[in-house]
Amino acid sequence: MSVEIRIAGRTIGLDRLKPGACYLAAGTDGPDLALVVVRAGRREALLLNRRGGNGDLPILSDLASDVDVLELQGAVLAPSGAIGDTAFGPVADAPAALHIGDGSAYLCGRDESGRSATFNVVSGVASVIDPGELPHARCWRVVVPAAGGVVTVYAAEPA
Repeated sequence: MSVEIRIAGRTIGLDRLKPGACYLAAGTDGPDLALVVVRAGRREALLLNRRGGNGDLPILSDLASDVDVLELQGAVLAPSGAIGDTAFGPVADAPAALHIGDGSAYLCGRDESGRSATFNVVSGVASVIDPGELPHARCWRVVVPAAGGVVTVYAAEPA
């Protein structure tokens, strides 16, 4: 696998990553950055650097278990803009926003069938929480620890 981004990580089999782990993998249009998630007992991947036609983060359900990926050890998703930006509009119009509350953070995605799901970004587990009641940040970053602080791997901007 060839990844252009120079960051700390380790190559590991995708099937060995636990939910809540972030990884980089070779994609059709460059590296894909994803969060390993679990929904209804199935491991899936929430793509963090791709958006569907409606702005949602895509959920990949058919993960190949024999693929090696670059695990981003210690990766954290953090807000990088105003939280609860009321000028942004209703949460229904805020796909891919990082929802903050309940002591954790949540991201919403949509699978190939059009079903949406909300995931806890720390545990990767699908949540029944309604993000409509939570403050949200439309701009957020994926950062990994480095010797001098943190390195931003990806900065999400509103669609």
